[in-house]
Amino acid sequence: MHIHKINPNSQEHRSFLSQNRKDPITGDSILESDEVVFCAGCKSVFLRDTWEYLGKQHCEQYETLGKFPIQKQIRLKVEDTILFYTSLPKSGKSQTSIPRKAKKEPWMKKSQNISPYQEVLHHPFMKFGKIAAFLLFYILFVSKLNSSFFPLIYVPFILEAMIWIHDWHYGKKIESVYQHFKNNTFYITKKSVGFSTQYGISEFVLPAEQINEIVFHEKDNFLSNSYCQIYYQKDGMIKDLKFNIDSGIFTNSSTLISALNSLSINRNVPVRIESQRENTLFYVNKMIANGNSNFLISNR
Repeated sequence: MHIHKINPNSQEHRSFLSQNRKDPITGDSILESDEVVFCAGCKSVFLRDTWEYLGKQHCEQYETLGKFPIQKQIRLKVEDTILFYTSLPKSGKSQTSIPRKAKKEPWMKKSQNISPYQEVLHHPFMKFGKIAAFLLFYILFVSKLNSSFFPLIYVPFILEAMIWIHDWHYGKKIESVYQHFKNNTFYITKKSVGFSTQYGISEFVLPAEQINEIVFHEKDNFLSNSYCQIYYQKDGMIKDLKFNIDSGIFTNSSTLISALNSLSINRNVPVRIESQRENTLFYVNKMIANGNSNFLISNR
């Protein structure tokens, strides 16, 4: 763990202090002489005590920045910092798709370019071209026409490989937390929840103002699944979006619970935890005991 003591005599530290940064979990202002830790994944800054409370981990990893980050590397909008993220669970060998409901209002779509070639490789016509090439090959094969056209079968695979190499090459160059988004990902910030495609190329975000309640259910037997259910307002009605999550995120639930707590207290979002696991309940009860949370516990 790399600890940095804020020194007002350092130009970098003075620049940092001028941003009036706050601990994303406790909300405490970070002042001179405070000891802080920077998460290597998302570059978020935590007071030393908070980092230790989180089990010395964040963003599903334990790495911290050994060098004090310069201003351009720090995310200035602390309230937008991603506090927790997890890949959507895999079913067999296929990555689960982002739920369809998240692609409709009131969810908002955002996009970012990671390279000059992204718009071409991720253009809808590219997907259409892959499907068209495969269908043409199928028609030629069934019709037993000129076999010289058979190499067309490789076109969809070549295009898919080009897209994968492009995303991997430019994705690893991203300096933000998005470089860790290797698959479709669900995340939590202090004022929203969202889904992201690989490397944050496309995002679907739901502002906290639209959320009525978030439910995290931890499976209680071998046959059940852990899931998250988000209740939100649409056209004056309450809708819900439910998706499975990996039970592994509850193994050390401090990061998840802390992120949910930040969202709940900053945007007054009720959060219900359905669990019978002692470790999960410990963290939730600790937040409730502090008297600064909107958590509810259900054992159902």
